[in-house]
Amino acid sequence: PNPAVAPVRAPGIAAIMADAAVVDAAVEGDVPPRWNLAHACGPRWTSASTCAFRVWAPHGEDVAVQLQEGEGEPREVPMTRDGSFWEVETTATPGMRYRIAMGSSWNDCFSTEGARLLRRDPCAREADFESTWCILHPPIRPMPPFKAPKFNELVLYELHLGSWVPTDQEGRAFAWAAEKMDYIASLGFTGIQFMPTAEFGGIWGYNSRQLLAAHGPWGSAADMRLLVEKAHAAGLAVIFDVVLNHGSSKKNTLWNWDGFGPDNCGGIYFEGEKDTPWGKRFAFHKAEVQDYLKQSCRTWIEEYGVDGLRFDSVHNMPWWLLQMLTHEIKEHYPDKILIAEITPENPAVINDAGFHSCWVHATHFDSVKLMKKFDGGDNPGKRIGMLKNMVMPHGFPNIGGVHSLLGSHDQIGDRHDGKDEGGKHRYYISRLGGRSNWHGRAQCRALFAFQNCCRGLPMTFMGTETLQENWWHVDHHHRFNWGLAEGEDAHAVEMRRLVSASNKLRTSAAGLIEDDTRFVHEDGSNTVFAVLRGSEPEKTCLCILHLGEGQWDKCDYGVCTGWGGGTKWKLALNTQAQEFGGWDGSGTPEATADDGGRININIPKWCMLIYRPA
Repeated sequence: PNPAVAPVRAPGIAAIMADAAVVDAAVEGDVPPRWNLAHACGPRWTSASTCAFRVWAPHGEDVAVQLQEGEGEPREVPMTRDGSFWEVETTATPGMRYRIAMGSSWNDCFSTEGARLLRRDPCAREADFESTWCILHPPIRPMPPFKAPKFNELVLYELHLGSWVPTDQEGRAFAWAAEKMDYIASLGFTGIQFMPTAEFGGIWGYNSRQLLAAHGPWGSAADMRLLVEKAHAAGLAVIFDVVLNHGSSKKNTLWNWDGFGPDNCGGIYFEGEKDTPWGKRFAFHKAEVQDYLKQSCRTWIEEYGVDGLRFDSVHNMPWWLLQMLTHEIKEHYPDKILIAEITPENPAVINDAGFHSCWVHATHFDSVKLMKKFDGGDNPGKRIGMLKNMVMPHGFPNIGGVHSLLGSHDQIGDRHDGKDEGGKHRYYISRLGGRSNWHGRAQCRALFAFQNCCRGLPMTFMGTETLQENWWHVDHHHRFNWGLAEGEDAHAVEMRRLVSASNKLRTSAAGLIEDDTRFVHEDGSNTVFAVLRGSEPEKTCLCILHLGEGQWDKCDYGVCTGWGGGTKWKLALNTQAQEFGGWDGSGTPEATADDGGRININIPKWCMLIYRPA
């Protein structure tokens, strides 16, 4: 089902009431926030049965909050003006429906709505997708404690929640996915990068309607919170994708919010800003809007316990605002990772704007050039140069780049029946002849393991681990294939084994996450390339990539190790091992370096070999 046409419902009331039932009546309201924001709005519990409401409505008149319990008539409680804000404190019950009612001193909505405007609360934590009603959340409590992996220990799995679950489970995607977190953990991933889960008006999630509310067509706010808890219980860090650069181009509930909106400016949340292809930018110059964006970040971190935020399309936001956001978030939550997407990718977003890391798309596109031998990919010297830049993207620190060599949703997703950019948006295996092609499977395995040998943070899009084909979309035919994920398909089983083994080596071998990186072997004519990761013998990994049809199976290829003679090296991973879809005897289990520090070993075609000191 398309979320844009989800049935009218009041999501999550039962779940919220169950949550509220366990709240001790003696507890006085919300836990105080760690990050105080002068212009923060929304509901705030002052006791177990009393809630304070605050909204920003500079053009509002006779503003009130309407509360409804059950099917009875709403109870309207007038609010008091305080400058540009309106406030009131009243008795309430978690799970009640509520909305804001007002007149307007400048009603640009009169022709369609009349003199009395009914509005959602922009800071609601949950809302009925098809109406103006919001759902009152229970008093805020801290999430259970969780010790997230260190930033450099993150191995990320990217997923779109609504299409990761089966079609018939999309209406309860949060709850269904919560029971599947062990699947991701079993593959050796240490973190999940969720595509947007805040309420959106489009399809993939990048048209935000409510910046603080869970996406109702997938379930309740309580369900989403449980999803984070279950991920943590499986040992997985959680990163939420936040879209703070523009409002929704579809079903925008913030448009002309308090009735003001001359010349189609969008009203208080958007006036004075320009359009983007996806919706109008927020009015970043306003302190109230700045705090609205900050409150969104605060909500995900404090109320849901997420371990990091990925900021979408930050090139559509002012640089000074990025610096402000990262500075204040780091000040209040120093253990949360902040990741940016910026086009074109630029290390200044780390070195100057203050993010910890940045999505790096170039490594994916360079890998395609190598495999398809175009735009320098057929030149031996340039091929080695591309591989070096994949290992150490120019200007980026160790964790500075989030890599998806085999593609993120941007390269795999297709909204136009497989025709985006002339049909270029595909799962990587489909670029290489399909999952029935032995060479394509071997090449995907080699590139996956190579990604785990690079600096930066490796990320894999859902379905890559099973060699899913064609493209990803939210329709029935291009969603995540659970038959491949949990079935006995031989190719999927082999790829899952490789993914698990490679990911677990990444997190257990300290050299693969350290800064120290040395290029020790370059053979452009055969495309054999070796990099030494780690500075101490017990941590070191010798990573050898071969992208070619050549083969040496008599221990007759010499690789420089970067270490002195006499060191014994033991094979830790071979992507052409029989268990992964290769063959028995394809690698050399152990080798001792000669006086020049060279080991003579087997090099299979299209492989990644990782050796460690024995």
